[in-house]
Amino acid sequence: MSKKIIPFVVAIIMSCLVMAVAAVFAFGGLVAAEKFGSSSAWSQPYNTAESMKVIDLTGDGQDELFIQNTSNVSVFDGAGNILWNFDYSTPKTTLGDVNNDGVEDIIVYHSGAGSAVDVISKGQAQTIAKSLSIGTPARNAVIRFPSGPQIVLGDSSGALLSVGTNGQTTWQNVFSSEEIRGMDDALVGGQMHVAVASHDGTVAVIDEQGNVIWQIRQEQLRRMRAFDLNGDGNSEVITGGEYGAFFIYSAVDGSVLFNQSLGQAVSEVRTVELNGDPSSREIVVGGKEGGVWAFSFDGVTAHQLWTGSLSDKVTEISGLDINEDGKEEAVLGDDLGKVAIFTEDGTRNNLPSHSSGITRIDIGKLGGERYVVIADYNQVEVTKVNFSSIPGFKFVPLLVGLIVSAVMLVIAAILASIPPKPELKVSFQDKSRESLEAERRMLKESIADVERLRKSGEMTGESYLARLKRLRADLAENETAFKTAGFQIRVETFKCPNCGGTLELGMDKCEYCGQVTLS
Repeated sequence: MSKKIIPFVVAIIMSCLVMAVAAVFAFGGLVAAEKFGSSSAWSQPYNTAESMKVIDLTGDGQDELFIQNTSNVSVFDGAGNILWNFDYSTPKTTLGDVNNDGVEDIIVYHSGAGSAVDVISKGQAQTIAKSLSIGTPARNAVIRFPSGPQIVLGDSSGALLSVGTNGQTTWQNVFSSEEIRGMDDALVGGQMHVAVASHDGTVAVIDEQGNVIWQIRQEQLRRMRAFDLNGDGNSEVITGGEYGAFFIYSAVDGSVLFNQSLGQAVSEVRTVELNGDPSSREIVVGGKEGGVWAFSFDGVTAHQLWTGSLSDKVTEISGLDINEDGKEEAVLGDDLGKVAIFTEDGTRNNLPSHSSGITRIDIGKLGGERYVVIADYNQVEVTKVNFSSIPGFKFVPLLVGLIVSAVMLVIAAILASIPPKPELKVSFQDKSRESLEAERRMLKESIADVERLRKSGEMTGESYLARLKRLRADLAENETAFKTAGFQIRVETFKCPNCGGTLELGMDKCEYCGQVTLS
């Protein structure tokens, strides 16, 4: 291969590698054209929130912030001022309009006065049931059965109890022997039922009389949610297991629609409208070791959209259409206080971290502004999330790659245009007699060394011939320099190896027998 072509070959190979890397950055989302940031509007001290929701609780058309921890229930207005707060023993809360006034109420299942249920309506608390035959609160939900709403309670030992809005017990069920881990409303044939799951892996759908429609048992369970994912009037029951089992069951009969092992305990499951298509729902799953998965459900089964990760256990997932394009972004928090936004294609954008683990995230309007509300172990913070997009920024890596490739090709052209280094020749011009004699001795010694190497087999015939020709040419130039300078020179001779005739040193053919002396 010509030495002038080699720089171009190397430059083309390197250019291909550079463009391949640029394409990965441009189309793999590593350099995003969309950026998200946030700024804090206000914050208030609040320890270890267990439940939180931005919702209108006063009926004035403006949303408030409801929040509950292990000993307190509070409501803040849009500016961060406390509207009301109540202290309870081990409360579990849910929201629902139980008095039919068109305003959501806070239903508190707590351990005061035995096991009791309070309803907080527009800041006024009323105990509607007490001394109930159920244990330490674990879960509760307002389920709007066909015959009317019921408040379904689940305790830490697996018992279920349902009371009407008047506080009267409607049914009771010993569901399992372990803590109730999930409770949600579920549609079956367009009629409302309740889906329940316990830590021992028992999952069931129950009707308004407390009758079990179906029941299954899977591995130990951490999370359960129920959603009508495709709008067909029948919900899907989604569970996440202690050892990574992710299931989607039909709420109609408990048949398995989808299952996959995620390799780590499932710590949270939520639906997020990632693709903007209301005919289907996307599911975002968080793991105990920080794994994040997004699935799309088409009404028959689910398929994985993308995977991502956080630094620690995923503690909360919520959805927000930040850039108002009809698609929600998934906002996630972890147990180290990291908060990140994942877009439709799984690109991750980090928001400012918190000093303690994230416990709850919700989204809504407070004071007319749309906020992301983030609760950690120490406080609740209301933040304004902003979005910026740089048109064409996605293709900057490709442009940079083209520029770098062009520079490499220019360098290759310069290298190819450099003339070859001239052959090193010994110059005998303007030398003293002593210098010429020293050079002559050096050339003779070099010729002797070449002869020795040939005889010992350390030099091939072609190399020997080429080297000897060059040395003899240098020796002839040396003799010419002697004559030009007017110095006397004794002619060196050698014997022909074939006939023994005397020949002048430098001759390559015997003038007596015709023997070639170089070979």
